[in-house]
Amino acid sequence: MSIGRFISALVPALFVTGGLLSLMHILILTNMTEPKEEDEFTLPEIVMPDRQIETKYDTSKPDKPDEPEEPPPELPEPEFESPDLNNEIAISPNIDTRANIGGIGGFSSDGEFLPIVKVQAKYPSRALSRGIEGYCTVEYTVTKTGETRDISVVDCPESVFARASIRAAEKFKYKPRVVDGEPIEVPRVQNRFIFEMAKE
Repeated sequence: MSIGRFISALVPALFVTGGLLSLMHILILTNMTEPKEEDEFTLPEIVMPDRQIETKYDTSKPDKPDEPEEPPPELPEPEFESPDLNNEIAISPNIDTRANIGGIGGFSSDGEFLPIVKVQAKYPSRALSRGIEGYCTVEYTVTKTGETRDISVVDCPESVFARASIRAAEKFKYKPRVVDGEPIEVPRVQNRFIFEMAKE
């Protein structure tokens, strides 16, 4: 590199550098001037007026309601129907099941067990699809609490009805037999479920 070129390049560089330094000095002097004073703003004073608070209590007694001239009429006592011992249970709109109850002792004397809840036996779908009809007799013991236990099938020509009959008998509820003021168990109570398709 020749000396002539170096000098020709150095002169513009010095000129540019000097110009930048001058510009920075001018900007610094401009920012160092004091800010202008602005008018002060004064917030107005807020004055709350004096108020007197009074507390009032309602001490007046409510008016006593007028006494009715006539007492309301007495409601008639509801009449309860005695349970039907030989009732018919409808399992579904197209199926009828008649429950025949028998066993040791009758229901004529005082203190005998009485059916309270008779659950409907479900018609087995397999028998329904095949059009099978029949009956199933189960035997059980009515306990001191009116529940059934020891349920067994004693007569069921169509075995397809056995399970549905046992399940229904498990949900039976009785008023237990009472002798000398004490409930006692009643064994060998029988119930027959008759499964028949409803005749249209």
